[in-house]
Amino acid sequence: MNFEIKNNAVFKQKVDCLILPVYQDKTQLDTLQEFEQLTHNLVSGLIKKGDFHGKLGETLVLYNLPNITASKVLLIGIGDKKSNIVDSANKISQSVASQLTALNSKQIAVAMPNLTKTEVYSFVRRFIEGIIYNCYHFDQYQSTKADKIKTEKIVLSITDKTLVEQAKLGLTHGSAIAKGVAATRTIANQPSNVCNAQYLADSAKQLTEQFSNLKASYYDEKALAKLGMNAYLAVGQGSQNESIMTVIEYRGAKDKKAQPIVFVGKGLTFDSGGISIKPSAGMDEMKYDMCGAATVYGVMQTIAELNLPVNVIGVMAGCENMPGTGAYRPGDILTTLSGQTVEVINTDAEGRLVLCDVLTFVERFKPACVIDIATLTGACIVALGHHYTGIMGNDNKLVEQLVTASNQSNDKAWQLPLDDDFQQQIKSTCADIVNSAGRDGGTITAACFLSRFTKNYHWAHLDIAGTAWVSGAKKGATGRPVSLLVEYLLRQAR
Repeated sequence: MNFEIKNNAVFKQKVDCLILPVYQDKTQLDTLQEFEQLTHNLVSGLIKKGDFHGKLGETLVLYNLPNITASKVLLIGIGDKKSNIVDSANKISQSVASQLTALNSKQIAVAMPNLTKTEVYSFVRRFIEGIIYNCYHFDQYQSTKADKIKTEKIVLSITDKTLVEQAKLGLTHGSAIAKGVAATRTIANQPSNVCNAQYLADSAKQLTEQFSNLKASYYDEKALAKLGMNAYLAVGQGSQNESIMTVIEYRGAKDKKAQPIVFVGKGLTFDSGGISIKPSAGMDEMKYDMCGAATVYGVMQTIAELNLPVNVIGVMAGCENMPGTGAYRPGDILTTLSGQTVEVINTDAEGRLVLCDVLTFVERFKPACVIDIATLTGACIVALGHHYTGIMGNDNKLVEQLVTASNQSNDKAWQLPLDDDFQQQIKSTCADIVNSAGRDGGTITAACFLSRFTKNYHWAHLDIAGTAWVSGAKKGATGRPVSLLVEYLLRQAR
């Protein structure tokens, strides 16, 4: 599906379907007023009869209208005129996407609502991201595939030519971000018998073949052992699948040697909990414990496509946590790459053991900052539900930048405290620290653990346990927080 921005007369376009926004109020858009003149006040009549109201997301399809070139017209309600049109973009795009299969139209024109210079970029970007997101289907392993959407092109018609450039920028960014989100979802949705650490490494290799501005390197268990990444290796000891750390580099800044922004993604391709095994109910969803690594993949794909003028390094920490004769045990003491020792209290608190060694490893890149992304704690779901990603860090400016990016991208995040008071909970009686401090403040104490390994640079931690996937009948990866992180990078690139 392709998108295009045009400054033209919307009713003269030869398209299969025309989409017209309708306010819930009496005052309507200029395009709708023109439509009313051509159709003898058709919409006003529908509203008067109660057949259509213009409520946000409401739709109605009209066929074979006189004086209208398009064979179909889709009315889409955009709500109260006083409401924030940018915030309404997600609901509007969701409703449009739900109609695309039934519309059976190759070429579609959309009459854009009235937008200001400050609104047009964000609305177009969110609209395109929403269309692509809601048209996504993961049916790779299903015999019966989802109905194919016939739509080949959607043209967004802007009547004010002064807004066209910003609209085109929104299209460029929105399209690239949407593709990155889809790539993240597809990798994260793969079953664990397909997606292991080697699969992540192979995916990175394919990405470098697609984009010449990316390069990748790989660290297998032999290389990890040589480096001294013993905590990382311990987590994968019970698995037959090898642990592999994949590093993807992008040098887009004018100064290729400038300090890079580093993303570290937790890549537990399956987390059984190890010897501290998880309950069987819902364990199938532990294939999503690698959504942090999948996010890194999606972000790297997006910035490579956009050619952003920044230096970025993405690390996918691939591993699998399984019980077995070689598995690490509660009570074990591990020596990390940093030299700090960790007493294992719970083998299901494995993500922080993988991340702590990677967070030490990335010091070699002399990073401008490091941001880790991890489905780290169920406690984050208790604290923030499935709506907000939890953010903590050792640099308030970095955390604030990420929260701002989350608001701008509508990929919500919320800062949690990271005080020294919580550090007391991770003290060990026989090692430097423990890997699990119990239920109280679990999200924060996990971040406290990671903070012990991030003292030499600016660092932020994103706990995406509640936002990376959804459960139930619509089970699947969400692709969050790709949009948040790309928005952060777009702001750094200015």
